[in-house]
Amino acid sequence: MTSVAAPRGSRAPRLAAFSGLVRRGGAVWVIVLALVLALTFARGTGFWNSGNIAAVLAGAAVLGLVALGQHVVVLGGGIDLSVGSMVTLTSLLTAVLVDGYPIRTVPVIVAMVVLGAAMGLLNGSLVSVARLPPFIVTLGMLYLVSGVALTVSATPAGRVTAALTDFSRATLGPVPAPFLVLVAAVAAVWLLLARTPWGRHLYAVGGDQHAARAAGVRVRPVLLGAYVTSGVLAGLAGVLLAARSAIGSPTAGSGLELSAITAVVIGGTSLLGGRGSLLGTVGGVALLALITNAITLLQLPSTWTDLVRGLIIIAAVAVFVVRRPR
Repeated sequence: MTSVAAPRGSRAPRLAAFSGLVRRGGAVWVIVLALVLALTFARGTGFWNSGNIAAVLAGAAVLGLVALGQHVVVLGGGIDLSVGSMVTLTSLLTAVLVDGYPIRTVPVIVAMVVLGAAMGLLNGSLVSVARLPPFIVTLGMLYLVSGVALTVSATPAGRVTAALTDFSRATLGPVPAPFLVLVAAVAAVWLLLARTPWGRHLYAVGGDQHAARAAGVRVRPVLLGAYVTSGVLAGLAGVLLAARSAIGSPTAGSGLELSAITAVVIGGTSLLGGRGSLLGTVGGVALLALITNAITLLQLPSTWTDLVRGLIIIAAVAVFVVRRPR
């Protein structure tokens, strides 16, 4: 008896359903839930301890802010490799300029956000006006800003005020104050993307820049806005990082750009632009924060963190990108 093979089209509904789950940002949350269940089974008391939950949420705040900015830039068809060095510079300058004087705190925080916006504006100008490749522009900025940070101080320097340190440790119930900053930033970015013409235009530019321009979209302001948003969030992340560490470091934000890209990729956002979910990126941040916490709880070597992240990136590309319908 000859066996009849199942028609190839029978897989189409399942692939379409999976692709839809990825686009809506739900796939990464399935993995987050599985990891939470695994940690509950392996270290139930230790994992659900209020101190541990607060540590996970606080640890996600800085990465979350940077990943939000990266998400916006990637949606527009670009990439920002300079965010880690921006966080480094603003974190270092926060500590050096405040230097323990309470009266300087607010002006310095405002200055760091403005500095982040200025660096983002420079990136956006080179990409949208000079039409240079985003990868090359932001890679150059990564080295340039890192060099500036080392020029400011090659060793840990400065100190923040007790008020900033207290803020980084403050909680509202079990929720750390820095995490509330991230929640506010997520809400603001969601409003920008979902409720403004600029957000709709950003998706259009990322999907097809030439078609968007032909449809009347002003591409340059859209791209400038994306990079400025990323810079502002990086500046804010630098302030939070300085508050948490209480001292400035010329290497504080090292590697954050790669972690942010990881969060965006495993959240299902297309690196080609024009397609992605903010919910997915937030899920990517949650997953990375949980992985770091899991390695600590399970008393695994800290060197495993990058190994696990690398495996996750490869798995995300294989599952979330290759299997999408073309």
